[in-house]
Amino acid sequence: MTMEALLTLKEVSKKYGNRDVLTDVSLTINKGDCIILRGNNGSGKSTLLRIVSGLIPISSGERILKRSNLVIGYTPDRLSKLRMTSTEYLTHMGKISGIPGNNLKNRISELHDFFSLEQSITLKMTHFSKGMLQKTNLMQAMIKTPDVLVLDEPFSGLDKESTGHLLSSLKRIKSQGTSILAAVHDPLLAGQLESRTYWIRQGRILMDDADDSSAHSTAFFEMEGSVDQETLDRLSSLFSDVTWKTYDNGDLLFSIMKKDYCDFLIEFIHKGGEINSLLRKELK
Repeated sequence: MTMEALLTLKEVSKKYGNRDVLTDVSLTINKGDCIILRGNNGSGKSTLLRIVSGLIPISSGERILKRSNLVIGYTPDRLSKLRMTSTEYLTHMGKISGIPGNNLKNRISELHDFFSLEQSITLKMTHFSKGMLQKTNLMQAMIKTPDVLVLDEPFSGLDKESTGHLLSSLKRIKSQGTSILAAVHDPLLAGQLESRTYWIRQGRILMDDADDSSAHSTAFFEMEGSVDQETLDRLSSLFSDVTWKTYDNGDLLFSIMKKDYCDFLIEFIHKGGEINSLLRKELK
């Protein structure tokens, strides 16, 4: 069966000043694809997502669309708690997208039903839970039915129930023909989406050649802690499948696959790292 390429990046690079953020990245998104990006903070994942979405220019290379009116929906990693209802916010976003009034009203109602979010006329987003905000974030990205849906850490901070609801929604979206490109920190969640995985390391993209059925079927560990930058760089070089992200307070959250668990902890503790919490996770 011939693949229908919706969007192609050819040897794309991105610089900010003298700093190389992405180098010679090539990626093709076909109709019906689900592609997961993994990598550490600062690896270039968010920059790549914004380039795919057309939000920032490239420094070199090519970004090729199948057609000029290709619809790309984009969700940032967080949505602010605005002083408006979800309906008011989506109405504003729909007008920006040029959707006629009656069509927009019906679409907003349809999206609330799809994501099982009550269409309240009084409840402001300032009082929304993290899960409700993520649903609204997805709704704004889908106000026009997207050909490609681009998601930046869609599961970040969600509890188990909200994560399950979001996974179910994304599977339905994919089944309807929308292609998905998502940066996902959690390796087991990545496996739940029946996807192919790419790693971003030092601004370059690499295909994950691990067998999906084995790579994502076991438990992994989430560890919160702190360590100096020199040790963090060493750990990153020794354990390429361990990912980490930084909280606002400077603490780190590591995702550690079972195969790396013992060696990683020994090295982390030996080098003076401090552990705040350690949790074994299993979603299957």
